[in-house]
Amino acid sequence: MNIHRCRFVDYTPHSITSLKFSSPSTTEIAPRDLRLAVGRSNGDIEIWNPRWSWIHEMTLKGGRGRSIEGLAWSTSEEGALRLFSIGGSTSITEWNLKTGLPLANHDCNSGVIWSLSASDDGTKLAVGCDNGSVVIVDVSGGPGVMEHLKILQPNNARVMCVTWKGKDQVVGGCSDARIRVWSTKSENNGRIVHTMKVDKAQKEDTLVWSVQVLKKSKQIISGDSTGSVKFWDGNNFSLLQSFKVHEADVLCLASDMRGETIFSAGVDRKVVCYKMIDSKLKRWANVSNRLLHAQDIRAMASFEAKGASFLVSGGVERTLVINSVKEFNDGMFRKIPITRHRPCVSVAAEPRLVMMWSDQAVKIWKIDQYVEPDEENEENKGKRLVAKITLANEENITHAALSKSGSLLAVATLAETKIFNLSADENDSLNVDKSEDDCMALANEGAVLTRFTPDEKSLILINPGSEAIVYNLESRELDELELPDPDSIKIRSKLGFAKNVVQLALSDDGTRLATARLCGSIDIFDFKKMKHLGTITRVNSPPTALKFTSDNTLVLVTAEIKVLEFNLDKMGLTEWSKRNSDLLPQELISLVDKCCGIFYDPSSSKRIWLWGANWLCFVDLSVNIATERVPKRKLDKLGVPIDKEQMPDRQNLKRQLDLTRSQANGSASSTSTKPFWITHKYRPMLIADSFGEGELVVVERPPFHIPLPPAFWSNHKIRM
Repeated sequence: MNIHRCRFVDYTPHSITSLKFSSPSTTEIAPRDLRLAVGRSNGDIEIWNPRWSWIHEMTLKGGRGRSIEGLAWSTSEEGALRLFSIGGSTSITEWNLKTGLPLANHDCNSGVIWSLSASDDGTKLAVGCDNGSVVIVDVSGGPGVMEHLKILQPNNARVMCVTWKGKDQVVGGCSDARIRVWSTKSENNGRIVHTMKVDKAQKEDTLVWSVQVLKKSKQIISGDSTGSVKFWDGNNFSLLQSFKVHEADVLCLASDMRGETIFSAGVDRKVVCYKMIDSKLKRWANVSNRLLHAQDIRAMASFEAKGASFLVSGGVERTLVINSVKEFNDGMFRKIPITRHRPCVSVAAEPRLVMMWSDQAVKIWKIDQYVEPDEENEENKGKRLVAKITLANEENITHAALSKSGSLLAVATLAETKIFNLSADENDSLNVDKSEDDCMALANEGAVLTRFTPDEKSLILINPGSEAIVYNLESRELDELELPDPDSIKIRSKLGFAKNVVQLALSDDGTRLATARLCGSIDIFDFKKMKHLGTITRVNSPPTALKFTSDNTLVLVTAEIKVLEFNLDKMGLTEWSKRNSDLLPQELISLVDKCCGIFYDPSSSKRIWLWGANWLCFVDLSVNIATERVPKRKLDKLGVPIDKEQMPDRQNLKRQLDLTRSQANGSASSTSTKPFWITHKYRPMLIADSFGEGELVVVERPPFHIPLPPAFWSNHKIRM
């Protein structure tokens, strides 16, 4: 089998600028709707669910020239989450979590906003501005309602960060080396009631980048541009302790649930841990530090609950780093791969095209059939960029699709969808012509998912409201495919996007269509008759990949990496799935990186290929997974060990050695009789797909290929 290993796709994620958990830490079980919002420098906001080893559920799309500089969560009276953001303007944006569109904008009329914080009861927002004022906004009126309450006493310095101290005070770090405390009580008329001063640098202004309030010990912690972390008495507003452990700006702070552990991080890439060593005297000690990032750390967030302990950090390195608050010193940490859970790369096998979309741009490459081994490293061998499209829109692209023949391209944002005609020219590049009539018909039809039918006569869109729209490319008419009423789906979550359609699949003959919702509901449609055939199942975890096979079956993979195969005629599980879905190999279901896609080789339709960011495997649906010699004690929730490690005989040891060698070599040629095979040779992957019989294409984006600014360097020793 020929494998095209591609590393030329220049996908570059954006820096992480803000992190915020939707709920404060608790001594009880973590709330079902706990989410992490991740703001990026291109204006995107990602919503992550920490369950199932962290799954990326949706993205609120930004646009050109936008950046997310602050995030805040609130809860409505009905218990639904509300999300607010700021980013280089005078306005606060509240987001519609169902559609991904802005729900409301509130102009504070007080200069560019630099910082944002929600009160403990979630009814007010404090906003720090560059003109030195702090604006209080009332959000108790419900979703979409933001009312100006008051402007606190201004000062002459920019308010870099804000946080609430109880119900009646706001603490802000400013650009003049001062920490100010405002009173929000009506009798004080928003006056500054206390001021604290940090050390000044000799040659430049000192900026107080971050402040944190500890309720239990009634202390205020600050981090500034001199690299100092200071602990202040919250009653007398006097300095208690100062630590100069960072060699550059301290950009973010986080604390544990009890307020007895503090973390600081910033430009020097270190995460430093402080612990309270004397609760009566309120004395702290610097106990450890770890170097977990290769670049500046710009944001940090923590959450603790019964059975959960998360310290999440991110920055210029562009990847989330997950650590444990309780086991920070010696515990394991995990870097989430930079690749997306929902691929931004697609493949058209017939014309041998690979497409990538990001921000407002789409790039298309053509892959040659074969490259001599000694010529693989030549820059222009084996591939060439045949088209690049940059949209005039400000909105970021949500999805793009190539037709089967590669002659049509659909590019969607949340506001509109555009269609382009592609044709080869004399130089073997692609001419790109905008289809004006089609674009006019779809000018008001935004989409989050797009798919051309195999006959290239229709384009299927899933709009931001999770409605299915079918656009006829011949008659240029729009028709709606009626999906089951989402209100009929009973779920416990109160998140607006919990019932959104997140996966769309179309059979090779174009007769069957399948949709998967985030809540796990899978629906099958007769596409020719535009008729709903039924809900085939409701899985317990979010579906991450969906694919029709040529044998009239549908394969589904969930966030638990559970593989299910459904017979479309019987609308139920196939015999293979009944026998094997609960007995999948431990090597597969113990993976933490989610399955991002499914494909199959046309020469062997029963062998389905699954791939995630750091793994590629196949499962043979015609072969049962052998379990006859596995003791019952091995049939645990992690699955069945495929290599029977509990049998220490020479034959089994040889089998293990052969399997290890095959995985190291990434070769599937000798595994034709196996029901399962996996390799970790390719990483991290943007996509893996079939390129026809006997050909696979694997698109990788190694982290060392991503352009990064020079990192802060010091010759001081840092513990890894």
